[in-house]
Amino acid sequence: MTAPIAGEVCAPLRYTHSKVQLFRFGAVSWNSHRIHYDTAFAVSEGFADVVVQSTLHGETLSRHALAWAGPDARLLAVSWRNAATATADEPLTWTATVRSVTDSGSGSDSDGGVRVSLDVSIVKEDGTPCVTGTVELSVR
Repeated sequence: MTAPIAGEVCAPLRYTHSKVQLFRFGAVSWNSHRIHYDTAFAVSEGFADVVVQSTLHGETLSRHALAWAGPDARLLAVSWRNAATATADEPLTWTATVRSVTDSGSGSDSDGGVRVSLDVSIVKEDGTPCVTGTVELSVR
């Protein structure tokens, strides 16, 4: 990866979450709420289908940022705010813009890279933001 620069727009990534993925993520994260695996129940609660877990959105923000940054990147921090509900099989797009790039210093805890701050979001097909947040990475 070439050194990122502030203002750089990362290539967007389109994806969907399957019902099986939502069920499995609920199992490993101990989130057993029925809106995440039972379609009939989710519909009875006013949703179009089973709902993507908020923590899965956070994982997705982080995973795609790390993939963008390359194999030597390390996750330092992630924060996000849910703005709209996403459901199984709904087309979503991960987007990110480099907010800042700073030297990570030369101290004993430095990995010789730079600290990259990304403004990230997950948007629906119509452009509605589902999630907005930031991801902080160390990139070498």
